[in-house]
This record gives sequence, C-alpha cells and structure tokens, in this order.
Amino acid sequence: MPRLLVVALAVLALGCAAISRGAAAPHPVAAAQACGTGVTARAGATVTDRGAVAGVREGESWAYKGIPYAAPPVGALRWQPPQEPDCWPGERPATEFGASCPQMTANGVGGQEDCLTLNVWTPAAAADSPRPVLVFIHGGGNVQGTSSQRTYDGRELAARGGGVVVTLNYRLGIFGYLAHPALSAESARGISGNYGIMDQLAALRWVQRNIAAFGGDPARVLVFGESAGAVNVCVLVASPQAAGLFSSALMQSGGCNQPLLGTAERSGQEVAEGAGCADAATAAACLRALSVEAAVRARVVPIGVGSLGRQPYGPVVDGFILEGSPLAIIAAGRHNRVPFAVGANADETAGLNPPRITDEDDYRAALTRQFGAQAAAALMAQYPVSEHESAFQAYVRLSSDAAFVCPSRTIARAAVRGGSPAYRYFFTQELSNRAAGALGAFHGLELAYLFRTLGAASAYRATADDLAVSDAMIAAWTSLAATGNPNAPGAPAWPAYDIATDAHLVLGTPVTAAEGVRTAKCDFWDRATGTDG
Repeated sequence: MPRLLVVALAVLALGCAAISRGAAAPHPVAAAQACGTGVTARAGATVTDRGAVAGVREGESWAYKGIPYAAPPVGALRWQPPQEPDCWPGERPATEFGASCPQMTANGVGGQEDCLTLNVWTPAAAADSPRPVLVFIHGGGNVQGTSSQRTYDGRELAARGGGVVVTLNYRLGIFGYLAHPALSAESARGISGNYGIMDQLAALRWVQRNIAAFGGDPARVLVFGESAGAVNVCVLVASPQAAGLFSSALMQSGGCNQPLLGTAERSGQEVAEGAGCADAATAAACLRALSVEAAVRARVVPIGVGSLGRQPYGPVVDGFILEGSPLAIIAAGRHNRVPFAVGANADETAGLNPPRITDEDDYRAALTRQFGAQAAAALMAQYPVSEHESAFQAYVRLSSDAAFVCPSRTIARAAVRGGSPAYRYFFTQELSNRAAGALGAFHGLELAYLFRTLGAASAYRATADDLAVSDAMIAAWTSLAATGNPNAPGAPAWPAYDIATDAHLVLGTPVTAAEGVRTAKCDFWDRATGTDG
C-alpha cells in the first residue's frame, strides 16, 4: 500500500482522541474535613463531607444536582489542579444543575469557569444493601458538552437499573487541556495540561468519600463515557493516578491514542499567540488575564468528521497522569486491571457533520480533500459506492470503520492481552422516524437508549423494539457496575471477548450475541495503519 495512504489513514484512525496534554501538580481534592459532622439531614437531604445537600424527587428517583466537588478554578486557580471546595452551612439546595463549563455554543461563548459540579440520582425505593454506582463522563470533543444535557438525565437509569448514577462537569477546551511551556514551568513536575482529567479524578475521589451517603457502594463503581468521554475513560484506565477509584470501565465510541506533551505545548503556543500572549516571559500572566470569551475564542474547534484525530485540546502523555500511550499501557497490562467493555455504533459519522455527498464525484472529492488523490482512489476501491446504498452511505461506512468501529476491536484485544476481562458491543438500532432513521445508528444515539431519554425529542416516540434495547443496556451497564460482568439475570447473554472469534453483543433488534464485526474491513485498517490487530 502506498506510504501516503498509510500516513493518511493513520490520522483518521485516531478517532476522537483529542490533542493536548499534561498536568501541573498532583491531584488535590484530598480527603476533606468532615464539614457535615453533627448535621442531621431531613427527608430528601444528604450530608456530604462539605455540608448537607437537599435534593428533589424525580419520578422513582431522588436527584441531587449541582453539588460542588472542587473549588471554582478561577483567577490564580485557572490552569491549576482542582482544589477542595469550601464547606457550606445548613442545607445547600441541590435541585438545579450547575453552570456548564466555558465553550462555544450556537449563540456564541457560553458557560462559566465556576462549573466543577456533579449530579447524583439514587432510586427512591429502599435497598437492603449499598447499590452499585455508575459514573458518566460526557462527550463533546473535550471542547463542548455538559452534564445538564437532557439526554444524560439519570433518573430512569437509576430507577430501572437499581444503581446510583453520577454525572459531572469538567473543564473543557483551553481551560481543561491547554499545555504551554510557561504553564509547565510553573509546575514542580514540569508539565501542563490534563486539567480536565484531573477534574474527573477529583470527582471520582468525591464519589469514594461521599457516595455511601447516597446509598452507593464505593467498592463497586463503573466509570463510563461516550465519544471524548470514552477517550477520557481510556486515559483513566491507563493512569496510575486513578488506581482504586473504580472497579470497572466502559468506553462508548472513543479512542485510546494520545499525543506527547511537547506536541501539545507547541499547539498551546499557537493558541497563546493567537490570543496575543506570545511573549514567553509573560505568557502565563497574559493567559490568566484573558476574559472567558477571549480565551474560548483563541481557537474555536469545530466538532465533525473532519476534526477527528486533529483536535488541539484533549488528554496528553505527560509522565504523571499518563505515562505513555494508553493503548500500549493497557496491552502491556500496566493499567488499572478492571473489567472493561468497549463498543461503537454502526453509522457513527452520519451524526458528526459529514460533508455533503450526493454522488460518486462528491465522495471522491471529500476523500481527496481529507487524504489526497492517491489515498482517495485506494479507499474508494475498498469502499466502492456499488456496495452501499449511496455514495453518502459509503463515506459513512468508511469513516465510521476507521475512526470508531475498528478501533473498538483494537481496544478490546489490547484489554484481553493486558489481563482485563473484556467485553465488546456493536450498536445497530435505528430510530423508526424517517428523518432520524436516515442517519442510521449515528454517533451518540445509544445514550438515549441507555439513559431511557428516547422521548426527549418530540418528533420521536420509542417502539417496543427500542425499549427492548434500552432494557438490555440498562441491565448490562448496571450489572457491570455491580459485579464486573455485564450479564444480568434474564437479559441477553453477552459473551466475554475472544480475540480469535471477535465475540460481541449486538445492541439492535434483536439483542443477540455474534462473532465478527466488519472483519475484512477492520483487517484492512489494521494493515493500512500498522495496527497490531
């Protein structure tokens, strides 16, 4: 295969792995003083180690929203590891979500830096023993997203699964992942970046200290994420700083390839220069003096097929949070060896702002723009329009396989080689309404099934088949949290991953076990990218 194609395909196969790096000091938010000592909580209230929180009944769950797990990372704490929050007197209302972290929205820059909060849903029904815990990390390319998104409402997942559900905000974009030599110089470890990952570590430590007060079992914690959230989960699985903070992990549509600190620092210098902070001697102070809007606009990052593997912000190999390539760490067995599940959707990139493709000429032009003419010809030979319903579907299949479907096989194989019990899924369910159904099983669709928020869009109502997929996912994810095995009583059997057979669970109609997901195509990508499949 031409070397040009090998290089070009390697870039696409990075998936949603965002580009950024490092950290500064160790992970604070150490064991906090017992601020709530002696406080007696009334019905609907719970006492945390920083004070009491008053929740609200939502259906068959109690919800506690907007709980601070770290101090506001503002002023001198911008681009510093998270610090423990202040105590509060009395009962803090926990009925509204906290602010989203700064990011670009459809209406411009939104959110605020004081955003490090989490949300807890716990079943209202009494339990004889502590419940398993499911901690979710949202996606959005590590530059967008928030735990308050309607799709991530945890009330149904908690009530139907019987677990305690936690969602959280973490610093995004320039605030969460900027690496820069001036920031590294401030750190005793000589590193910068990875602040968003340190936020997630702080939230997981909060869970260890406090989840028992909400009926959860800190010894049975599943950490799972989707898209960039899955990228972050892979980093947590590989990070020595996350040891003991969770008992199982699950990746939904994400990658495990991260750049080095030096690469991220060079990218960070470009960001700083664009923001008017090019002087090395004053760069740190200049960056901290930027307004939220100026900082976010220093580099606006679009989310779409074209940006896969090319984001300027995200986790990086810094020697502390992440000591090397997470995929290599996992394959070598040097990771947190917990039961590990991974999967992808059949038509991922149909929901990631793909280029407009109406015919074969458009298809060729799109591939040429991304990879050059020589690579485009080789790719079209592997994914000819004649084998698909349309040129658009050929493009979606090609880019979905490269960025998500085939990398999930690579990750599952690495987990098995590294000594973790592993499970793979393939989500194929499609919405029945015409507009959404045309996109197939697109990126992020499975979340509405998992959280049972299928009715969030007024144009769509779930069918009996949809609800069957939802039930299977809720049972499997909760069972993985509870026992380290996603096989729940009465649910479809999910086989343990086997490298030879590529055993997996198909999340579609019907939900069933199968072997091999697009095997020939994934073998092609392994050869093209030099992946040890």
